[in-house]
Amino acid sequence: MFGTAMSASRRSLLPLVALLGLGTAGLGGPGNQALASAESPAALATRVAALLPAAEQTAQLVNRGARIATVNLQQRVTSVGGSPAALRMVLASAARGQVPSYDARLGITREEFGRYLAFQPVLVPSGKSLKLPLLRTPQRLTFPEQPGVPALLRGLSFDLRSGEVEVPEGFTFKPVRVPASTASDRSIDLRGGVQWNLHGYDPISQNGIHGQLSLHQLGSNQVLLTYHRTNMLRGVPGEEAEILLTYFR
Repeated sequence: MFGTAMSASRRSLLPLVALLGLGTAGLGGPGNQALASAESPAALATRVAALLPAAEQTAQLVNRGARIATVNLQQRVTSVGGSPAALRMVLASAARGQVPSYDARLGITREEFGRYLAFQPVLVPSGKSLKLPLLRTPQRLTFPEQPGVPALLRGLSFDLRSGEVEVPEGFTFKPVRVPASTASDRSIDLRGGVQWNLHGYDPISQNGIHGQLSLHQLGSNQVLLTYHRTNMLRGVPGEEAEILLTYFR
């Protein structure tokens, strides 16, 4: 039963991974092995400690969003002698966040027009901020079970010597490195980070978890924390949940 739920969760998490421009390396398979072997455990632990929030850190809640981009459309329409007026209308619609309508005056086919439109991921501020009352020692950082800590993060505990994370469901996971995004048209400035792939089930306790936790270094000295998971506690399935936070480090 839980295996089926986990498979469904895995599929539903793919849009977020794609949205952040991470591909599927974080969802298991040989990609993880390559990332894990590219950096020593000690270096990964140091990276984790540097990216985790500080005690009483102020964080901003953010949401996933998308914007419409007309990738290379202007160059293509110009090269075929399409209508500048029609092109301006398309570009104006995209700038307003609207899906542009096809116009035959562009000089290209409807099918080709569709290939020049792309939905790029963006982070949308929610306007909400919070202070994180974390418990931090030289060896460990923990999101405590107390008010002020987002419910989804409560009980997460990081070993600062190994970089491993322990989850309330009773499992421990090792980090893997996330490389920087080098795509020229990237809309989120991901400069590398770390990721924990959470997949475990204990048939005795009937606790389980499937999801992904990531810390991404952004531009302007910001860090993006993303956490999404489906879990089971004592045989009772939980709802799929996610949270995205940004903070300065």
